[in-house]
Amino acid sequence: MDQELLGKLLIASPGLEDVRFQNSVILVCEHTNEVTMGLILNKPLYNFDTSQFLKKMKINNDLKIKSNPTFFGGPVHLNQGFIIHSNEKKYPTSEYILEGVMITSSEEILQDISKNQSPQNAKIFLGCAVWDKGQLNNEVLENSWIITNSSKELIFHNNLEISLWKDSLKKMGIDPKKLVSYSGRA
Repeated sequence: MDQELLGKLLIASPGLEDVRFQNSVILVCEHTNEVTMGLILNKPLYNFDTSQFLKKMKINNDLKIKSNPTFFGGPVHLNQGFIIHSNEKKYPTSEYILEGVMITSSEEILQDISKNQSPQNAKIFLGCAVWDKGQLNNEVLENSWIITNSSKELIFHNNLEISLWKDSLKKMGIDPKKLVSYSGRA
């Protein structure tokens, strides 16, 4: 897999058997020769919204803030939070992912969210998905993932769960109803 994956989307193929990743759309946030890290964009944590997350982090949020979901970013580092945000503001640990999109783990952005002063778009994730050297390449060769370009609009997509998976495939010209869960050789 020679292509640069930073900022790309990994769309789960129907045959992907790991239930944690079924119908997932993952934004690749880091890609090196040694490791790839991404966040699942379409797996909200039910009954755990932004207000509850801030309360758990002991961040005072007396203001009435917009109730956005917190997302399951993946099965690794479940106690670590990651925030994907648009680039109107940059924080000390903000890293570029793609045009108009950054990632941070800064507590400063959480303070801003609690004061309704955050960037226009911000999504909070707990955990992440991580692949060791060669692991993601093997999964792609096994037809577990479809790789495609991303965009700020898709990343901050308002519809959750399965619709993002379907919309991402449709954007590539793929009809999700025509995908099968097996592959063959010609």
